[in-house]
Order: sequence, then C-alpha cells, then structure tokens
Amino acid sequence: MTDAYSLLNRDLRFYIHEKGWPKLTRIQNAAIKTYFANDNNLILSAATAQGKTEAVFLPAISSIDDFDDGLKILYISPLIALINDQFKRINDMCLDMDIAITAWHGEASKSKKDALIENPRGIVLITPESIEALLSGKSDLAKNLLKDVEVVIVDEIHSFLSGNRGLQLKSLLTRILRYTYESPRMIGLSATIGEENYSLAKNFFANGRDTNIIVDKSRNDLEVTIDYFPSENISSDAIKKISAYADDGAMLVFPNSRDKVETFAVKLSEEFKETGKDIRVFAHHSSVSKNRRKEIEDFAKKARMEQFVICATSTLELGIDIGAVTSVCQYGPSHSVLSLAQRLGRSGRKTKTSILHQISANPWDLLESLATISLYKDGILDKTEETHKAYDVFTHQVLSTLLENFGLSIEEYKYLNKTLSTFSDISDEDFAQISEHLAKEGYIEILENEVIAGSAIEKLMSRGNFYNQFITGGSYTVYNDKAKIGEVEISPEIQVDTNIYLAGSIRRIEQILSKNKKIIVQRAEAGKAPKFTSIGDMDISDIIRNRMKEILKYPDKYSFDEPINEIVGELREEYTDDDYLFVAEKDTISLRTFKNSKINRSLALMLNIASNSKDYSNNETDSTVMGPEIIRYFDQIRINPIGEEQITKFLEKDQTYMESFLGANKYMVLVPTDLKIDYIIKNSLDIKGTYEYLGIKAEI
Repeated sequence: MTDAYSLLNRDLRFYIHEKGWPKLTRIQNAAIKTYFANDNNLILSAATAQGKTEAVFLPAISSIDDFDDGLKILYISPLIALINDQFKRINDMCLDMDIAITAWHGEASKSKKDALIENPRGIVLITPESIEALLSGKSDLAKNLLKDVEVVIVDEIHSFLSGNRGLQLKSLLTRILRYTYESPRMIGLSATIGEENYSLAKNFFANGRDTNIIVDKSRNDLEVTIDYFPSENISSDAIKKISAYADDGAMLVFPNSRDKVETFAVKLSEEFKETGKDIRVFAHHSSVSKNRRKEIEDFAKKARMEQFVICATSTLELGIDIGAVTSVCQYGPSHSVLSLAQRLGRSGRKTKTSILHQISANPWDLLESLATISLYKDGILDKTEETHKAYDVFTHQVLSTLLENFGLSIEEYKYLNKTLSTFSDISDEDFAQISEHLAKEGYIEILENEVIAGSAIEKLMSRGNFYNQFITGGSYTVYNDKAKIGEVEISPEIQVDTNIYLAGSIRRIEQILSKNKKIIVQRAEAGKAPKFTSIGDMDISDIIRNRMKEILKYPDKYSFDEPINEIVGELREEYTDDDYLFVAEKDTISLRTFKNSKINRSLALMLNIASNSKDYSNNETDSTVMGPEIIRYFDQIRINPIGEEQITKFLEKDQTYMESFLGANKYMVLVPTDLKIDYIIKNSLDIKGTYEYLGIKAEI
C-alpha cells in the first residue's frame, strides 16, 4: 500500500486488509492524500467501478473524531436505489466501528428515522427531496439533526449541474449552512464531468471553501458495432440483431423513450421464446413500480450464470450497482456524449472492455450516433449549459423558506434574492415583480411587518409534490391481482379490454377506476406500448452538430464499414459547404443548419414572427428548420433582424405558444408572464448565436 493507506485510521486499514485489496485505486490514492493535505472541497471524477465511494468515505470517516456526538456525514444521492446500494457498501465498511448509518427518504424505515431524531449520530444517506421536506416542513428537527455535520457528499454530481433539480439542491446546500456549527466540507462524485464543466462543478458548492477537482482519465477499452435497419417502427431485423448480441452475455438496451423500452422488452421476450433462448428480459423506467425496479436491479446484481437483457431509459444511466454487464446497446442516438459515457460505464467492469452496439433506424440518427461515438473516442464531452435567471426555482425556494421560518420579517424577505445566493442574478426589480404576482395569486400574504405563506400554497402541497421538481401527468396506478406494477398516463388509447405493454409484459385492461385513479390488468397475449408523455429530448450541442458536419465534409478522415459508408455517402450527396444549406424534401424546402438546438429553436421563432404565423418549426433529428416560403422569410430576418422586443411581444400575444417552451418547469405557475418570457430568451433561445449564423452584427 502507499502513503495514502497510512493516512487512514486503524479500523479502516484493517477493513482494507481483511477485504484483501491488492492496492488502492488511482482515484482512491489521490483523493485520500488530497483530503488530508488541505480543507478544500473536492470533486472526484473517475470511470465507473474505480472505487469512488471508498475514495471519499475512507478519508471522511477517518477524519471524524466521534460519530456518537451528532450526525457527521450527509450523503446526498439523486436516486433512492443508489442510496440502497451505497447503504450496503458503507455499512460493510463501518461494521466494526459501531457507526450508525441511516437511510432517509420516502421509502425508508420510519422507526430508524425516529431513532435518529431522538439521537442524531453517524452517517445519513438522503435525497434532495427529503432535505427539502425536512427544511420546509420540519425545520425544528433540521436544527437538531444538521448542527454537527462536518462533511457533505453529493453523488453523481454531474446530474445536478443542469436542470431545476440541480438548482434546487444547490440552493438547499446553502440553506443547510444556516444549521451547521461550522461550514461543512463538500465533496462531489462523478464518472463524467468533462473539462468544459469544471468551472460549473466548482461553483456548485458555495460554502466559502476552495474546490479541488481530481480526475482519473483512464477508462476501459472500447469495442463498437454499428448496424442500420431503416424503419419508422422497431424492425424485426433490429430485434434479431440484438438477440444475437445477447448471446455474448448480459446486456442493457437504451432506446431513449418509455414506450420503446416496453416494445423492445416484449418483442425481445417473444424472440427469445421463439428461438429457444433462456434469456430473461426486463423493462426498467420511471413508470415501472419501484418494487419491480428493485427486483430487476437485485436480480441483475446477483445473476451469475443466468443471461438477461434490461431495456431501460436513463433510470439505469446513473451508478446503481447491477453487477457485471457485458455490453450496452444504444438504439438511436444518445443525444449527448456525456450520456453515452454514462451508459458505457455500465459495461466492462470485469473485462475492462466496454462494448457498444449502436443501432440506427434512419440516416440522420445514424449520423448523429457516429458523431457522438467519435467524440467519445476523442475524449470530448459536451458542455453543460448553466441556467440564467431561474425565476421558477427561486420562487419555489422563496416559498419553502417562508414555510421553513414560519414567515419572515419584511426586511428579511426582501433580501432573499441575495441570501438565497444560488439566485444572485435575480435583481431587486425581478423579485419585486415576483412578490407582487405571488401576493396577487394568494401564494404569500404581506402583513404590516411580515410576509407569510398564503392559502394558495396548499394546492402545491398535495401528496408531497411541493418537495420535488418533477413533472407528473394524469397518471393512473396499474395493478394486477397481486401488486402494483407501474403507472400509465390516461389517453384515448387507454380503454377497458385494450391490451398494453407494461413492465415488459402484455396486460389486458380489466377495469379503470377513475375515482381512485387505478387500473386493474391481467396477463394477455398481444398488445402495444401505451403513450408516455415526454418533456422532449435534451438539447443537442454544438460539438455534436459540428462533428456531424465534419463527417460529411471529410470522407477520407471519417470512413466506416459498408453499408454504413453507403448511407453516409447518400447524406453527403446533398451536403454543400455553403453558408446556408436549403434542401428539398417531399415538395417542401427546409433549412439544414448543423447548429445546436437553441439556435434552431430561435430561427423557427424568428421566422414565425417575420411571417406572423406559427407555421415554422425545427426538427432536431436532421437539424432542419421548416415552413412555407422559408427562403423569403429567411432573407427577411437577415435584412431586418428580429430582436428581444419583437420576441417578447409575439410570446405575450400567444400564451399557449409561450408555454410550449416551459414544459419542464414545474413552478413557472408562480412566475409573472414577462419574467417567463425573459427566462425563455435567456435559456431556451440563443439570439446571439443565431445572429452570428445569420451574419448579423447588430447589438442584441
């Protein structure tokens, strides 16, 4: 062992010896040495299965003097399943040290939570939503629980660097500081951050300490197969090909949507049955019941000789331990290099070789996939876009803070845009507008010297919905004769006697109980996947679009096996190196931009404004903007640029069109219209980038 080993306490050195570890991994060595060299925050980035959990818990546990004198380590995870995984690993590490370890989330043991409240000690594993519930609903308990915390660990920190849930957690971490005697040291763990995101990651912790990033860039070897089966639906050829690949060992299939997950699971099961293969198939996504997902994860973890395929959405992208997986199959593009890297990290734990089976069903998806794989091989990851002026999350945190403190004096209240430092870019004028809107809608009451939560907040509180940033539709819980198996969203296709796919099996709807929002089902023989509402695919970045263009532009540099070269060659035939590429398809002319999603979205909006219509839209599959007389109006917006004032007026006139930009923003209901539009301009659009594309040198 190295010097890092000698820095650990005696019990943990004994633990490592008893486990028979041949040596510490590179990330463990570096993390332990850095942890004891200074008091800075840390972010550890290393590939899956490099022992990041031990890399942080070994030194953190060693640094604590007395675990019986209060709660000392707060571990925050994006997933309950990941907490359950880590609980076992950390408990094993601490078994002989009598350190109390408590899981705190919606499914955790109430008696163990009560015991912790009675006697705060040890280590707690918790979700952001449970922290929110604790601060806003039980702040008296929070004072007692959090006062002695010395270390805060955020697992899968890359998943919090973008999106509203990440902003919520960043805000919660600053609010926690009000309860702790000392500013806790904060540590983030990730398999994929990317150099472009180091600054964003460092700024995630606002506890007055510097942050060091430790990166182990080593990763598995990569083997890739690329297949192309043109089809609007999932073809039998694709099913047969995946079936053949599954012969080599356990596989994860990522098809990007819940309905495709269900379709793949059923069709693969049928294929294996027809061909006499003893391979288990599962469907794993957010609408499958938690118990069923846990059963799948446990099965995969314990499987030794049994072969299996798990069809999943991003629910299996994060670091849940599902044991050894031989290969990953990506159906369609992953839409980001970061996502592809996370998914590939699930395979090759034992062999040190990750195997990717990329399958595409249309030429542009194929090109995007080739670009993403190429970038991954080059070690280039996407830049995560920082959110500006997050009015919705800020307003939610304002209400949460009012609940936490049972109201605030007017003096304290009016400084919340500064004390909630995550939202320091929100001006006093912005906050005044928000407060006026909240008071008008009944979410707050402004008394003579105090601001309190208003009665309208009750409609946000139902069934714990206030504590999270998740969008939930009109979903019904689905039961068979034994237990809950999942959820579906009500649509015209959901009718009694209809057969649907759910949890990887075919189910016949026996009853729909509208009053209780329940659906009773039985097994069936044939059916189809229900429609699941999606907020939409993630934005596609400049680096992917640029690499797609490069692949078309430089055939000698980017050459693939046949018939892939043939498909790419067909796309090259219409490609030109002109500044603006107009393409004719099905009696319409479209503009192919090879620009990121924000620029395409901005172009479509500007064309709608110029034409005083809603006829223009962007297709992210092939990076096009389309609509009638596009060349005419394209020339018009180049000569007469569309600015923020025109965008604002256009969106004000059509609230429905405006709201279409805000599908992922649960709490925009709390924000006045003009600030919603400002949010759209700053986060959903890229006016500056669009001007550059159009060759406009005007001030925005």
